[in-house]
Amino acid sequence: MSLPEEVGLTEGSPVEIVLTTYSFNGRPHASAMGVKARGKSKVALSVFTNTKTFQNLLRSKAAVINIVRDAEFLVSIALKDLLGFNETTLKFKKSEHVNAPKLEGADTYVEIETEEVEKAKISDEVGISEVAYITAIIKNIEVLNPSVHPFKRSELFIIESAVLATRIREALKNDRKEAAEKLFLELNKYRDKCRRIAPHSRELNLIARIINSLKSEMGR
Repeated sequence: MSLPEEVGLTEGSPVEIVLTTYSFNGRPHASAMGVKARGKSKVALSVFTNTKTFQNLLRSKAAVINIVRDAEFLVSIALKDLLGFNETTLKFKKSEHVNAPKLEGADTYVEIETEEVEKAKISDEVGISEVAYITAIIKNIEVLNPSVHPFKRSELFIIESAVLATRIREALKNDRKEAAEKLFLELNKYRDKCRRIAPHSRELNLIARIINSLKSEMGR
C-alpha cells in the first residue's frame, strides 16, 4: 500500500478532494472538502455537522477520499446546487475495504474508517457553526493514475472562488450581510486575476457563473 505523501496527502497543508459516503438509503453521496495526512496511517478532516456528509460518516464510519486532477469538476461538486451540477451523472463503484462508494474516474482512492470525532463551535465573520474534527484510519490506498499534473494558476483561482462562495452563502444564511459583501468583493478580485492571465479560459467562465448565481442569492 502506498503512503499518504506518495499520493499528495501531507500534514502541512490540506488537499482538496472529493469525499464519497453512503446515505441512509444506500445512495452514494459526494462532497468536496480539504483533508490532511496525520502520520503515515491516518488522515484528518473538518466537517460541518449540519451536512449530509457528517451524518453519513457518523452512521457508517467509513468514506473514500477520491483524488481527482480536474479542478473544474471538483468545484462543480463543491457548488453543485449553486451551479446546477447534475449529481446523477456521477458513477460509483463499491469499495473493497470499507463500507463506502468510490467515484469512477478518480486518479487515486484512499479508503478510510473514522476513529475519533470531536465537535467544536467556531465563530468567525460569517457566523457561528459547529464543526466535527475527524481522525480516520487509512485502510487502503489505490493509485490508478500516478502521472504528474501541474495545476494551472487559473485552476487554483476557481478552487479559491469555490471556497469564497461557500463562505458567502454561510454568511447569508447567518444574516451576516456585511461579511458576505466583503467576501463577494474578494471573489470579484479572483475573477479579475483570472481575466488577466487567462482571458478566454473555461475557468474564467466558471468564476463568472459563480458570481452571477451569488448575485441572485444576494438580491442584486
